[in-house]
Amino acid sequence: MTTYTLEVLAIPRQEAYADDSSMMYAWFRPTFASDFTPISPGNLFGQLKTDIVGHLKRLYEKANTRVSNYKVARSHKEDHVVGWAHAMRAVYERFQQAMAWRDIVIIVAEYQRRFLDIWAVIDYYEIIEPRMRFVDTTHKVNPKWMGCFTEDVAIATKVHAAGVPVWLIRDARLVNANMNIVKVVSFTPPDDLVIGMYHDPVKLFAQPFDIINRGPNNRKRHEAAHGNEGVIGRKARVDKGKAKMSAKPAPYNATAPRQNKAVSGRDKWSDIDHPYMPPMNSFFKIALEDANKDIIRIKHPRDKMDDGYSLPDPGLFVNVLSPQSLASTSPRAQNWRDFLISQHAQEPSNTRTSGKTSKSKAATALLFQKEVPVLRALWAGPTNVHWRGKDIAISTLDNPPADLARQIVYEICEQSFRYELLDLDEHLGRDARKDKEARKERMELLRSIFLEVVEKNDGLNAPSFDAALPYFESFRKVLSAWEHFPESLKQPFDATGREHNIWKGMKECCLFYVQSYFDNTGRPPVVPHLLYSVA
Repeated sequence: MTTYTLEVLAIPRQEAYADDSSMMYAWFRPTFASDFTPISPGNLFGQLKTDIVGHLKRLYEKANTRVSNYKVARSHKEDHVVGWAHAMRAVYERFQQAMAWRDIVIIVAEYQRRFLDIWAVIDYYEIIEPRMRFVDTTHKVNPKWMGCFTEDVAIATKVHAAGVPVWLIRDARLVNANMNIVKVVSFTPPDDLVIGMYHDPVKLFAQPFDIINRGPNNRKRHEAAHGNEGVIGRKARVDKGKAKMSAKPAPYNATAPRQNKAVSGRDKWSDIDHPYMPPMNSFFKIALEDANKDIIRIKHPRDKMDDGYSLPDPGLFVNVLSPQSLASTSPRAQNWRDFLISQHAQEPSNTRTSGKTSKSKAATALLFQKEVPVLRALWAGPTNVHWRGKDIAISTLDNPPADLARQIVYEICEQSFRYELLDLDEHLGRDARKDKEARKERMELLRSIFLEVVEKNDGLNAPSFDAALPYFESFRKVLSAWEHFPESLKQPFDATGREHNIWKGMKECCLFYVQSYFDNTGRPPVVPHLLYSVA
């Protein structure tokens, strides 16, 4: 930019008004859990709480008072600042209506923008403009303003003399030798602000497109469409030139019981209520419940860790192993894959048939006459697999016993937890891996959290204080190298201390781990589950 706008010069900085509680609502970020009253439990349609609306109203009153004083000083001259105050009042009136949560996020931001514009423009007219008329006087820089962003050195010099902070945007190769650079600042895109309005506060993911409902317009459909509750845009049939709804939307019932629901799209902050899912470690379960799930905590993409799964989500295995899936009479994707890779496990029944598949088999057998018998023996595969010291018949895996299924899912959960802990430590504990020897020590410390052979619930899953203590102490040591490590956990866990305090520290370790993982990936981690033995 080669010019400046007067609004930008005097936009106030939040830090400068930390002692003014009413002013702080110019930067207030509403949260669904604490600042919103839904029209019914679980509904995304509702209103801001009364006390929040009251604070926002005082923000308007603050702006209106300043506009009134400004009008008096300018002999009641009507200009755009007065119109902005009326517009801000109109935005405030919208808080009296019930709206979708995402609309409230947008309207609060619009309300704050109008307030900051009014405040900045009046600061400009009352303070900055008079100073800029006298170019021979240099004023002390006012830290309350965000300042001027410009590429023009002349503009930077002029506004800086008026006491305005200046952010000179310039290629490093064009900086003059006599220019004193105090600090180089990188651009930080406001990604959290961009996606905040699209974030579903219940399902905890961003959904950027509104759900469309085609049909008669009424409040119920409006609520459903904006609240993302059950009404999905349906394609209309054309009958004699008139569009008709192909089906009526099913009524939404937030309290209806959910039995054997497909695990896809589940709330990953909660344990899965399924007979094949082993129970969650209680410390980590509490941590998942207590973690701060506000999206503003998630780091900028360049500072985040790769948020992909080291292993597939355990919930997917529960879904595949469910009786509904196992009893399906239709072939699944895996059935087709098994069929394709084992097409030579048996002799072709008739190489003269004209079928396309039979011809392909015959051609392959002719080309690989010597190799096919060897491959056929390999493709036949074993009849048993070895699992935790036991031989298990492959034929039983079509409908595995519940305890075996739970143990398989336990293994997936355990390995996922270990991989994710290692991955996050690579990201946050890099300072503890400065050289080859330090890295070796770090890996030994990570290994000491876990048992060599898991035959019962021990280690972090141990039910007794004495058994769990050394493993949680290793866990604490690993976490201590991460950023924002709690001061309350700086002291080692000592068996001679009060048992209540040690248990409290163990829970705090789990919460810190879960929170750190969410802040750096944007999703909850897979946490330890309890072991079930195979009968």
